[in-house]
Amino acid sequence: MIGIGSSSSIAAARHLQSRDFQRLPHHACDRCDRVLSINETIERFCERCDHSTNPSYKKDAAA
Repeated sequence: MIGIGSSSSIAAARHLQSRDFQRLPHHACDRCDRVLSINETIERFCERCDHSTNPSYKKDAAA
C-alpha cells in the first residue's frame, strides 16, 4: 500500500530520471543539430532537413 508521503518520492524519482536522461549520448543531424530518432539514425535521413545526413555523436545535454 502506498503511503501519503509517497507522491513527493515519486516526483523526486521522476526528476532524477529526467536529469539522467539528458546526459545520455545521442546522435544529432550534422545540418540542423536536431537530435535524431533511432530510425533517422539508422536510415541516415533527417526529417526536419529532408536530406540525408551523417549523424554526429554527442554526449552533452539534449536540447
